[in-house]
This record gives sequence, C-alpha cells and structure tokens, in this order.
Amino acid sequence: MKKEFYDMRVRIIGVTITLLVLFFVLAPFQKFTVSMLEGYSGNPQLEKFLPGSMLNRLKEWNFYINSQWFGKNFGQMIPIIGIIMAFPLFSREIENGTMAFLLVRRNRKLVFRDKFLTGLISLVLILVLASLLPIIYSFLFNKDYRYITGIKFLVHSLFAGLLWYSITLLYSVVFDDQVKPLLAGLGTLAITTVAGIIKPLRILNTYAYALGNTIFQKNSIDLKYTIGVIIVSVLIFIVAYRIFLKKEI
Repeated sequence: MKKEFYDMRVRIIGVTITLLVLFFVLAPFQKFTVSMLEGYSGNPQLEKFLPGSMLNRLKEWNFYINSQWFGKNFGQMIPIIGIIMAFPLFSREIENGTMAFLLVRRNRKLVFRDKFLTGLISLVLILVLASLLPIIYSFLFNKDYRYITGIKFLVHSLFAGLLWYSITLLYSVVFDDQVKPLLAGLGTLAITTVAGIIKPLRILNTYAYALGNTIFQKNSIDLKYTIGVIIVSVLIFIVAYRIFLKKEI
C-alpha cells in the first residue's frame, strides 16, 4: 500500500491544502463579513437573498461557521473530493500499461483491496480533518460552538463522500483511461443534482444530504438517507470488485 499512497500524494496534499486555505479565509473574518453585508443591508437586491433575519443569525458563531463551511464551501466540495480520490485508482494503471505487470506479482483480490483501501483511508482522513476544523478552531479561539452539531455534519460529510468515491471507483474499474472516470463522475454528479430539482426525483440530489439540510432544519442526522447511502455504496463496491476480477487487461 506504500506505492498506492505515494501515487496519491499529490491529490492528498493538494486537496488538504485547498481545504485549509478555504477554512482560514473564512473562519477568522466573521465580523468583517457581517459588517460588509450590513453595509449593503438597504439594497433591495441583497434583501432577496439575505433577509435581515438571516444577517442577524450570521452574527452567531454557530450559524456562521456551519452555514458558510458545511452549507457552502466545504459542503459543496464533498462529492468532488470523493471523485478526485477515486478516478485514477485503476484506470491510471491500465492506461499506463502497468496493471498487467502488477497482476503478475499479485492476485486481483489483493490489488483491488490495496487500491480501494488506500483511496478510502485517504478520503476519510481528509473529510474528518475538514469536518473537525470548526471544532478545533472554536476550541483554540474560545468560540462558543455546539460540538455535537459538528459531529452530525461529520457523519453527513463522510457518507456523502463515500457514495461519490464508490461511484467513481466503479468508473475507474470500467474505463481504460483516467479522463473518462473523472468526466463520468462529474457528469453523474451534475445529472443527479439537476434531476433532483424535480420533486419525485429529489432523492437523487445528494447535495441536499452533503450540505446537511436536515441538520440545519431539524438539528438531526438524516438517518434514512444515511442508511440508503451506505447500502448503495456497498453494492457499487461489490459490482466494481466483480467487474475487476473478470476484466480483461
């Protein structure tokens, strides 16, 4: 697995740095952001998107950091992070012609296990770190933060990322070059998000889950959707595994 982590180092470091930069551009500037918005409070166009009641809530640290971090910046990146961590896992080896040599030395089950676990561990570490940033920052700077709420967002973040990791890993097994799994993953994300606008298909919009809508609205984890995500992810992993075992390389 050392080789797998080495191959993923650029993605791991790049995604981690991007998230840290985003967080520290956001977190320390609550007062500045609120004061800037207050300067435009008389603008009727702004009132449509940011009513006065919402502006007042942004003065509360809990609402500010949860809405701006989980509900916008990091939340919107969760599916994309899952896609980024999965798309080249198998397709890169096939495209470069190294998969055949790899399978000469090791059986397919071990190759799949190592690649799958390496990507999964990397994804989990990144998502856990990003989800805990509000808790860590609040503790260090004596901010009044409801830690249990941060843990709820962590659950949504992990399983939303897992779902898109599994979907893109399947594409990585199926396709023989790196570009197609990436495009297929992003395309599937776009299609399901747009389709989710239609009420009967809203379950397809995973962003509602990733952004923690039920946590904002009901202060609770969406347990049914979480269970559904776990089941779908496991089924996709099984399909990807079966395809890899029989795939001609």
